[in-house]
Amino acid sequence: MEKEKKQDIYSLKTSFLLLGLSIIVAAMVFGFFFYQTRVSRDYVQVVGAATEGFESDIVKWNITFEENTDLVNIRDGYRNIQEKRDRLIAILKIQGITEEDININPITTQKRWNRDGEVVGYALNQLLFIISSEVEEIEGLALNPDELLDQNIFFQISSLEYFYSGIDTLKKNLLALATRNARERAEMILQESGHQAGKMIWSQAGVFQIIEPYSTEVQSYGMYNTSSRKKEIKVTVHAQFLVQ
Repeated sequence: MEKEKKQDIYSLKTSFLLLGLSIIVAAMVFGFFFYQTRVSRDYVQVVGAATEGFESDIVKWNITFEENTDLVNIRDGYRNIQEKRDRLIAILKIQGITEEDININPITTQKRWNRDGEVVGYALNQLLFIISSEVEEIEGLALNPDELLDQNIFFQISSLEYFYSGIDTLKKNLLALATRNARERAEMILQESGHQAGKMIWSQAGVFQIIEPYSTEVQSYGMYNTSSRKKEIKVTVHAQFLVQ
């Protein structure tokens, strides 16, 4: 009988101990969620932005030669393209453009048809593209082709694309500026309330918009305009700051 009484007392103590532990755990869980709730309410959310202008230091010149021949003179067409191409390369070298900068694709051939559906000859095309940091020299030839025309060099297609070698560093710097701008905006929002922006608890960067100067064109997936030598880069940063 005494033994059973001791077991009952032990079981009772164990139950009280487990109950106490349960209360402590419940209080800790409640406190944690209460803290999280307070944190989630006491923040300010803003959007920071940054814009910077820059000038491209790499140019890509896309060129297409074309020759039309009849059915028997296709060899002459190949020869004419090769001669024009070699004269162009010689001029480029004088301007400081190396052979490593010049990329040449094979000549392609397509049949030409008349209105009756008969093959009357061939259209020969060859694509070249030059990628160089000699922007001024390439622009001089592409935009003022008198020197090329004097040597009977003309193109079916000629276009310029502009790029910037330091774009990765520029993007990193711009993100820092946009984040700083987000904090400044948060401070301005809170300045009349007597509070300050504290630790940043969340942030998300938008896509980069690389556009020509004074352009309002943007895309949801970002842009990289290559048609303009001078450009602007824009980015936004969404951020949340704790309120102190």
